[in-house]
Amino acid sequence: MTAIAKRPRLTDDIRSARLTQAHEQLQSAVESLMTSAGWQQLITARRWLRSYSLNNVLLILAQRPGATDVRSFRAWQEVGRHVCQGERALRIWAPSTRRRPDPDTPEDAQDESAIVTRFVLVPVFDVAQTDGAPLPAPASATPERLTGDAPAWLWQATVAVISDDGFTVERGDCHGAYGHTDFLRHTVRVRADVAAAQATKTLVHELAHIRLDHDTRSLSRPTAEVEAESVACIVSACAGLDTLPYSVPYVAGWASTPQAAQDSAGRVLTVADAVTTALGL
Repeated sequence: MTAIAKRPRLTDDIRSARLTQAHEQLQSAVESLMTSAGWQQLITARRWLRSYSLNNVLLILAQRPGATDVRSFRAWQEVGRHVCQGERALRIWAPSTRRRPDPDTPEDAQDESAIVTRFVLVPVFDVAQTDGAPLPAPASATPERLTGDAPAWLWQATVAVISDDGFTVERGDCHGAYGHTDFLRHTVRVRADVAAAQATKTLVHELAHIRLDHDTRSLSRPTAEVEAESVACIVSACAGLDTLPYSVPYVAGWASTPQAAQDSAGRVLTVADAVTTALGL
């Protein structure tokens, strides 16, 4: 029987160096959110990296900008793939937990719920670093240009979510804009003279304004528009409607500080995930 090699223990110096590097990578990635390229990279990646927190998405992109599907060594094995020899792991943050103690409960009946004690760096790998069984193709349709068609179900599903939020949807004049949300009258209006792709993306954009609480949060108009359009990009991409080249062509300078950019990014990803879930994506 072949002995299984034990994972070498990290020295304090190596562990400290990795922590320092991770913090520096994260800080650099946060600062990149203030640039057009950095923000677009985040929005594009969210379609694929939906199971990770904002900070971990930023860390993954800092280490491997082209990453699309990132999982642990064991998770790749479970889908019939293996990490190629010589590949260098990406490092992300994961919670370290322990079982919640209950001195009044017998050991064999202890509550197995766990509490997070700290966060540690753990290794993960992108699909491009693996080989093996092919993965199922994404369920989304082929992306369409904004001048073309859009999945009919996406318009209908978005209307339903907006209705659940207490707003009605109408088509008509938006005074030069593609769409408008009236928070006082609880109405969402989309221009009637635009292609289906543009109309559908605009409808998702207006839903984002609602879900981002833009009627109550004190934001500049550029910041509110970048947030809403970014949510629309993520949701539309998950549905097979590629809008990024048209939606966020230039965002450099929209955020006053890296912290403001990080706060907006966190809210954008949270709302985008909630909307995609509500739409059944």
